[in-house]
Amino acid sequence: MVYLSITGFYPDEKKDDSLQFKFDIEGDQLNQAAAQLTESKPLAELAPGELELTKHQVSQLATLLNISLRDDLEYFIGTRTQQ
Repeated sequence: MVYLSITGFYPDEKKDDSLQFKFDIEGDQLNQAAAQLTESKPLAELAPGELELTKHQVSQLATLLNISLRDDLEYFIGTRTQQ
């Protein structure tokens, strides 16, 4: 099963590439909504890899998922496969 995961890292100027945030989106409805919000495609049509999120997308995802996302991180979203 494919799902989306959000990761957060410090900006490049911090010179710290360690993972600071990770959130796996659970549930088909939320994954489909997040896919539409970020790439305007169904989840099944998303290519593997990571997409850097805009500040606007981060704000929309925080609202959709009812989570808090820090302002000092850069966020990415990508597909994952559940084992």
